[in-house]
Amino acid sequence: MSRYLYYFILVTMVTNLIASVPRILMRESTNGVILSMIIAVIFGVILTIIVINLFSYFPNMTLPEIMKKSMPKWFYYPVLLYFGCSWFVAGLITLTTYVFMFNTFLSYETSITITTLAFLLVISFGLFIKEKSVLYMTELILIIFLPVIIFLIIKIYTEPKLEWDFVKIAFTYINDYPSYNSFSASMYIFIGAVNIIIFNKYIQIKKKAGIKQFATLAIVGAFTLFTTYFIPIGFNGFEQIENLTFPWITTSDSVRMKYSLIERVTFLFVIVFIAVAFISLLIHWYVSLKLFESIFHFKKFKWKETNLTPFLVVLLFGIIAIATTRVINEFELVKLSVLFYDLLPLFYGVLIVSLLTAKRRLKL
Repeated sequence: MSRYLYYFILVTMVTNLIASVPRILMRESTNGVILSMIIAVIFGVILTIIVINLFSYFPNMTLPEIMKKSMPKWFYYPVLLYFGCSWFVAGLITLTTYVFMFNTFLSYETSITITTLAFLLVISFGLFIKEKSVLYMTELILIIFLPVIIFLIIKIYTEPKLEWDFVKIAFTYINDYPSYNSFSASMYIFIGAVNIIIFNKYIQIKKKAGIKQFATLAIVGAFTLFTTYFIPIGFNGFEQIENLTFPWITTSDSVRMKYSLIERVTFLFVIVFIAVAFISLLIHWYVSLKLFESIFHFKKFKWKETNLTPFLVVLLFGIIAIATTRVINEFELVKLSVLFYDLLPLFYGVLIVSLLTAKRRLKL
């Protein structure tokens, strides 16, 4: 399996460690969240392996190219539109979450519109670079920040304030029936591999994913979900955990580094995770932009020799993002996230059926 696919999965896992996923899991803490996470790991890894292996039949092809070559317009236009909108919403949720987090913990008095514009300005430049540059940028960001994230996680795990008795209390709910909201939110951490729908053209899949890749993803996914859910409970207790807006930020604020220039871990924590969130948002919207470009292309809408359709799409991205961050609050953001995650099985179903149909039509 290409290392870039692991990068995509890791970026999604790291980004959602402190975003909407832990908040949803905490809300469902007495509704079978543990069993839901176990089932999500199994399904998430299986679906990831299936999608990657199906794309191995279409080397050097993006999903729009595959569908245009094998299916009629009435089918692939709505499907590509659905995927484009889904990936835009995925990025929008990430953007809104981190804008709220930035304003709450780093710059309380800054206007939310200014913060959103700052995020959008940085992301907009990235949306017009080449696909390979996005892959290299993802690798560079992970090389720089992943060691810091691993250090912070180890620091938090070894902190004396971590009460494992609280974790044991949470484990007593292991026999409860799973909830769909917990299951779908947990499964979202594996969605990063689906970015292959655009980057398959630039990633070499030399052989199909098998048992080794299955075990690797299952172990990393299980550790991520365990850390996401149980560690904040270990610091904050089980009873009040569902009332925390950003449980991981509260958790990191309980940790100090006495001999560091920055004593409060939470500042370093937020800055590092925002950096990784930038690359996650860039990948999501990059994929969304390419999907929309495959549907909409206004030939006469150009300046000199440059077609302006992609700029129009990015402008719409920005307008919707600013309107969203101004209108909704943290609670409505969680509702939007829950609705988006609940539709994930449909997303996987449409993608897998489309790839199987294309494989049969192209006789591969």
